[in-house]
Amino acid sequence: MRTDLGVILRDAPAAVRRAMIDDAPSLAPGAAHVMGRFWSAVRARKDNLSMPAADAYRDAAASESSFRCLLRALSVYAPHVSTAPAKLVSDEWYARRSKSAATTAPPVEKTVAAAWPEAWLLMKPGLDAARIKNSTRKRYLASIDRCATVVAENLASAQFGFIAACDLSEAFVFHPDKDRRVKPVTAANYIEGLIALGTGGGVAEASLTAMRVVLRELRDEATLGEKNKYERLSSLMERGGFAHVAQKIGVLRERAHDLPAHSAARRRCMQQAVVCAVILDKPPRKGDAVVWRLGEQLVRETDGTWRAEWEQEKTGGATESGAIQPEICEILDEWILGGRPDRLIHHRYLELHGKNWLTLEQDAPYRNLPTELTKAAIGVPSQDLRTLAADYMRRHDPTHAADVIATHLGHRTREAGKSYRAVCLGTAAEAAWQDARKIIDARSAGPSKKRWRS
Repeated sequence: MRTDLGVILRDAPAAVRRAMIDDAPSLAPGAAHVMGRFWSAVRARKDNLSMPAADAYRDAAASESSFRCLLRALSVYAPHVSTAPAKLVSDEWYARRSKSAATTAPPVEKTVAAAWPEAWLLMKPGLDAARIKNSTRKRYLASIDRCATVVAENLASAQFGFIAACDLSEAFVFHPDKDRRVKPVTAANYIEGLIALGTGGGVAEASLTAMRVVLRELRDEATLGEKNKYERLSSLMERGGFAHVAQKIGVLRERAHDLPAHSAARRRCMQQAVVCAVILDKPPRKGDAVVWRLGEQLVRETDGTWRAEWEQEKTGGATESGAIQPEICEILDEWILGGRPDRLIHHRYLELHGKNWLTLEQDAPYRNLPTELTKAAIGVPSQDLRTLAADYMRRHDPTHAADVIATHLGHRTREAGKSYRAVCLGTAAEAAWQDARKIIDARSAGPSKKRWRS
């Protein structure tokens, strides 16, 4: 067997070949052959071994199942390889599949556990024997059925763990078929059922704990979504305001780094991070931000500085960000690289010139995407961050805040920002009254003490 693998994987890097030969008994069916074809294609094309081109994936896999098998094998035996170009191939496979699926796919399987992966079926007796209410068990089984449907669509892995939970969350909340998307609280319930299966099936506690992190975030998001605007802002301020947003951006980036470069979950994490980061610098309206194009409204200069300049849809007036903060420029670079090495940033920017900054494709996304991304990341829509920015300025300098806010948010007339102006005037009046009170108290205190001493 080892000799056969050595021949099959002859073109693979030595470390990859050795790792697969050592793990021969555990190799998934077809993994060795598709890896062999892949590395032979890479060698034949003289591609960069650390980031093979998309054509290498196309040459290696003649079916979607082989392609998915290749990606799984690369994540295990060649995790150093950037699979960013594989996203193009993944999109191609999904496009072929989704056209026929819309008309020929049968309804969701109603028979309990009929579509479960084999590993999940082996765990079912543990769930059946669990000391829980029958109604709870039925709910868990139905939830696991929904998870199994997503796994069958190759949108998530059957293995328990953080990445699987992220993929499931992504598939439920942002499913390519908009009619099948569910609310975060519903997605959380589905994942909870799968965690219950793993608990009774002997899955490692570390894997289940990692899945519970995603579960809690989904439920936190659902809780925040039920509050009105001012309650949301109050809650956000209690958690630290912009400092909390910055912390969330850091968490999203770390999570993205732990996910494969080609994965939809990584892309969604970075989308959330980059939108929140840009709004931190200067909050555009969602209708403006959603149509920005790289090299046009959002420009990267040769020294790595990003700038945004655009005409506002609502007012028709022009506005701009100036030089975006270096930390945010770094996130923009990371977003367009998509897992590629840093040295390719200039090439990648030129490659994407003229494309939409949120999709990195020619077509712009649907209008509400910025709101969805910020709500998923921090629990509030993008419009709330505009209000939060105004609130910060009002607290800092209420006397001049109204004019600063009007410029920062792109208001062309006094009428456009009258609500902000009214609040600022109220805050300024309150501050002036407090100052006046201090003066009055100071003056009244002096003479009274003199009279008391006399």
